[in-house]
Amino acid sequence: MGLRDRVIQEATALFFTKGIKSMTMSDIANELGISKRTLYEIFRDKDELLEICIDCNIERVDEETRELFSNSKDVIDTLMRIYASHLRNVQIANKSFIHDLKKYHTHIFKKIENRQKENIDSFLPLLEKGVALGLIRDDVNFEVLIWLLKSQFKALMEDDFIPTDKYSTNEFIRAIILNFIRGISTPLGGEKVNKIVLELEKK
Repeated sequence: MGLRDRVIQEATALFFTKGIKSMTMSDIANELGISKRTLYEIFRDKDELLEICIDCNIERVDEETRELFSNSKDVIDTLMRIYASHLRNVQIANKSFIHDLKKYHTHIFKKIENRQKENIDSFLPLLEKGVALGLIRDDVNFEVLIWLLKSQFKALMEDDFIPTDKYSTNEFIRAIILNFIRGISTPLGGEKVNKIVLELEKK
């Protein structure tokens, strides 16, 4: 891995876990064990570094999703793998990161929101396939449900009303995703969900 890629990878982790405003270019350079001058030779400023980190992370998530779509056994399996992927991603990011992004880097935040809107379209064929296979109910408005799902995720990451000090973020994610998948599944699909949940809990 080259220095530029290493900086992007490690700076992304720092932004996600420690927030954006609190991290200076000096902090990032120190964490990486390089000089600030070297860091500025690669990236013009923190804003440029942040935007590149976000772009690379979006590409990574998109690639993960494509692999999940192509490698999973069936629709329910794919949805459950996406659930596991969401857990990993949410574990990394904290609320200060989302807060800083929304308040101080509006154009980047809007870019992420627009990408999420585009992702909704990619889920619809998957759910329609599930209907054809008898795994997903045919009496639900998938687009509305996906928007509701994303709204719950957004509230979890941005809204202080949700008591994440009392219950872990993982507990909320688990409830959101599993209730969503079980709610749209037929009895046959529900059996598959329960089987995969048991397998995931053993790991």
